[in-house]
Amino acid sequence: MAGKVHTGDTHTDFQLLVQKTNTSGVNEAFDIGAAGTIQMVFTDPSDSETIVTATILNAPGSDGYIRYINSTPSPTINASGLWKYRAKLTLSAGGVFQSNDATFEVIG
Repeated sequence: MAGKVHTGDTHTDFQLLVQKTNTSGVNEAFDIGAAGTIQMVFTDPSDSETIVTATILNAPGSDGYIRYINSTPSPTINASGLWKYRAKLTLSAGGVFQSNDATFEVIG
């Protein structure tokens, strides 16, 4: 996500590259196709979280990209300041994986 978002914006395209660190210490794309549930967690400037359903950007998901296009009412981009968002994947084989936070700025 590049640029700034304004309060009240809808249809903003949020994309994340989900990576894992291999045994050699090198980051590589996480195969999203292995996930049973794909979500993004948005955290507003007051630390309130909203969880939304995300999708694979490029099927079958081996490149690690997910996306969410926000629409009213969830999440409502209603506060100026620094927001965070991250991937949350529930794996088909079991377990939950969450990425590090990415940030974006919301201006009035």
